[in-house]
Amino acid sequence: MKQVERGYSLLELLIAITLALFLSSGMINIFIQSKNIYQLTQNLNKIQASARIAIKALSHDIRMAGLIGCVRLIDFLPLHSHLTLGTSLVVWHKGQTTAKLALPKLARYRQDSDIVLIQSMNPNTIPVRFAKANNISLINRTVFAPKDNLLISDCQHAEVFNWGHKNLKYTYQIGSEVGFFDKIIYYIGDTGRISEMGQGIYALYRRNLNKSAKKPIELVEDIEKMSIRLGLKDAYGNLNYIDADKVKRWSDARSVEIKLLLTNGKQIRREWRYIIALRERETYD
Repeated sequence: MKQVERGYSLLELLIAITLALFLSSGMINIFIQSKNIYQLTQNLNKIQASARIAIKALSHDIRMAGLIGCVRLIDFLPLHSHLTLGTSLVVWHKGQTTAKLALPKLARYRQDSDIVLIQSMNPNTIPVRFAKANNISLINRTVFAPKDNLLISDCQHAEVFNWGHKNLKYTYQIGSEVGFFDKIIYYIGDTGRISEMGQGIYALYRRNLNKSAKKPIELVEDIEKMSIRLGLKDAYGNLNYIDADKVKRWSDARSVEIKLLLTNGKQIRREWRYIIALRERETYD
């Protein structure tokens, strides 16, 4: 009996190839989508991490605004020629403010972004053994340079002086402390670098105007804009957030609203909003 050979017809082969191509195309699309989702997640995580670093630095320094040791700023009028509640925190909204302070010279800063200045006693203080007039004896070795502006304080007095020209008005005993009189400014500046998309890269900068080394420090890149509003209480106790060029009394500020616009250097942009309460302001109502 003759054996009959059987195989696949051309139509069956075409159908099989078509199905294989369809399944392969589906698998490739799934792979591409998974890769895109992974890259998107990574970019969002990077933006989130950058926002957290920026907010942590900003909130730490803003909460220090007006700190002068264990003396309350509002209770010590002799210091007000250097520092008041109205100048302990100042914001420039697109270069404009109602505060009586001039905007410091900043290199390559973004003019359509807001700027904030925080003035306070640096929390990393050095204990004082004795201080009077131009004689200051510290318990630890000094880290100050002649051009540094400092703040000395006990629980009764406080004053600002220059380390190279000491002339204290009050006498300070053990229990007093001295530290840098910080003038910390945050702003968005051009890094001078270019992204993959051919656009300029901006970053959040921090600069201490009162230390010997006054160079700005780049904290976090890919922050394109910073918007800051002040929270002021109305007659009913409600907080209203307004821009710096509309504030009438800076001492009435109770909190700060910060908005940061971040990017991954390409097409993804996210805005972060954060509220920071100002220290001890409620006790002044």
